Amino acid sequence: MHADDFRHDNYGVVSGLRDGGYSDDMTLAAIAGAHKRLITSPPVAVFPHPIASDLTFSRYWNYLRKQTFVLESYISTVNWLMNRALFLTHFYLSWGFVAPYFMAMVHVAAALQIYIKGYSYGETTCTSGGLLLAIWLAICTFTELLSMWNLTRIEVQLCNILSPEAPKLSLDYYNWSMIFVAMLVDNFLYPISAFWSHFSQTINWSGIRYNLKNGKIHKV
Repeated sequence: MHADDFRHDNYGVVSGLRDGGYSDDMTLAAIAGAHKRLITSPPVAVFPHPIASDLTFSRYWNYLRKQTFVLESYISTVNWLMNRALFLTHFYLSWGFVAPYFMAMVHVAAALQIYIKGYSYGETTCTSGGLLLAIWLAICTFTELLSMWNLTRIEVQLCNILSPEAPKLSLDYYNWSMIFVAMLVDNFLYPISAFWSHFSQTINWSGIRYNLKNGKIHKV
């Protein structure tokens, strides 16, 4: 899509963004797809999001609800279908990410119980396959965090180069253990938040309550 598409409201780009709710990226993607226009996005865009040190669960839940509430807004059938596809994909990937860690905890807890009670593996029906999977999961997790660290390092360097007048950013501010825990919590709660947003169709956004109907704000 080109600048003139925005200047002249070609394909309803401007009016769609004005009337289509908050999910501007999904709205643009739907318009581009419906009119066979090309848009591009970076293949990887993972950015750690800082949170307040005094964050409460209710404030975090409201933040998460904002991320899922926008998927309930749409301007066309194509937009609605894309939002539903993203909803289902995120649901599968989120709990698919969390489930292996839950199973690993079960395997490790069972192995510890056998060890504490003094049993041998020959005296139980437990096998070592679960522990091997837990070890592989730990290796994959370390590789994942290492990749995130490297990506964040490059992002920090770019920020420092592009904004030399701003205070220098540093990787020292990142607690990677807490980032990992936050990823687990966020991915576990995201599908729950998405279902809540789908059935409630309402949210308190910065003190203002919005209500959706047919994909658009109809009551404030």
